[in-house]
Amino acid sequence: MSASNHVQPSNRPGRQRRGATVAIAVAAALVMAACSSGGSSTSGSTSSSSSSPSSSTPTSSSTPTSNSSPTSTPTSDSTPGSGVTDLLTYTGGKAGAADASLSPVTLGWFNMQGGPLGFPAGTEGAQAAVKYINTELGGIDGHPLKLSTCFVVGNEQEGNACGLQFANDNAVKAVLYGTAIVGDQALQAVLKGSKPILMANSISPVDAGSKNVYIYNGNPSSIFGGLTTYLVDVLKVKTVSLIYPQDAQSQAGAETLTAALKASGVTVKSVGFDPSTTNLTGAATAAGVLDTDAVVPLVSFPPACVAAANAFKTLNVKAPVVSTGGFCFTPDVAQGLGGEAPLWKQLSTQSNVADSNDPDVQAYIQQSAKAGLATNLQNDSNAALAWALVMTAARFLNASGGAAATTDGIATAAAAFTGPMLLGPAKIACDTYHTQSGLCGFQTRVFEHTGGNAFKAVTDWLDPTGVEPK
Repeated sequence: MSASNHVQPSNRPGRQRRGATVAIAVAAALVMAACSSGGSSTSGSTSSSSSSPSSSTPTSSSTPTSNSSPTSTPTSDSTPGSGVTDLLTYTGGKAGAADASLSPVTLGWFNMQGGPLGFPAGTEGAQAAVKYINTELGGIDGHPLKLSTCFVVGNEQEGNACGLQFANDNAVKAVLYGTAIVGDQALQAVLKGSKPILMANSISPVDAGSKNVYIYNGNPSSIFGGLTTYLVDVLKVKTVSLIYPQDAQSQAGAETLTAALKASGVTVKSVGFDPSTTNLTGAATAAGVLDTDAVVPLVSFPPACVAAANAFKTLNVKAPVVSTGGFCFTPDVAQGLGGEAPLWKQLSTQSNVADSNDPDVQAYIQQSAKAGLATNLQNDSNAALAWALVMTAARFLNASGGAAATTDGIATAAAAFTGPMLLGPAKIACDTYHTQSGLCGFQTRVFEHTGGNAFKAVTDWLDPTGVEPK
């Protein structure tokens, strides 16, 4: 169900990022790639496959529940998610299969995969969602839904070809993003806002101010703002210890978080470390982890996660440790620590697909299995984000004329959406924040890793601190 274009790497250098705002975006890039929640992640795979998932024996559908939204008031031991389990109601579709004899309705799909750092699970999740829509939800107004896919590997300029592919194909009604650390701005420079771009997570605050871009889970501003809300309003901290690798990108992120916390009256002791080191005991001690209210390891790679966890264990740290992202809870990290990922707290922009008590997650597991999504991919946060984004795009298509939907109609539906987001924030409100009108979803939740592949929610959805509202 996909037309695919795999862009080969270019020899031209990637674009130079200028200004503090863009530097912060780079700092948060890998964090955003893993800041949705899951018990495991296959991020970094070099696979570039975009084939449709194979069929599996159908499982029973989940029981529909109310779509009522939880509040953003911080709570403890909270398990309800967004309250979306009935995909027929969520998408506005019709029960049954699409009519394969009708012309397809096409969406663009843009993702980074095929190189040393890639996110192919997102494409698998998107294709599974398309299959479910076509077999269970009547397609789009009876027409089959299909994806026109385009992938970048590792260079910003590769996004030009994807932009041209989508811009020149009149059948493509909107463009959906998976995870792309490069190619984003090059693609947008070609499209020039001519077609709606729908994102789950954005790695750059520049996106939120761009024409015809709609972000439904979060961006660096909302991530760091959500972390500040959790530390200040929920944990009531007065002091925070922060450690980070000493590279320009991570330093920019640390400075952003430090500024947000200090603006809220929190004393921050921030210490950088050599990214090549495997012993972080000295850095952790210098950051005052034995005499602080909370510890934030701003790390995005498994070796650094292992080093941080070992240091905290050696020092017998008692303060809560809060991680932004999912890289520290992967099988590689668990193996590096002797079989168990660290029992830290994790900030997330979506429901944690390892939280088996969440009805949203239970429904997602059943429904995606029916579409043939493998278990290991169901547990990958990128696949879950893609599944939810495609379902949401189907909602916009159905709401704006089905097969006859126009790009303007889809943009109107995208801007008017108020949530809750499937497997995502309870509250959606585009045009809420000054200079970031496209940041439609901005809430985060915190989960606690309780052992093995088990997580539990410890807050409801939180609004960010420090993001300037209109």
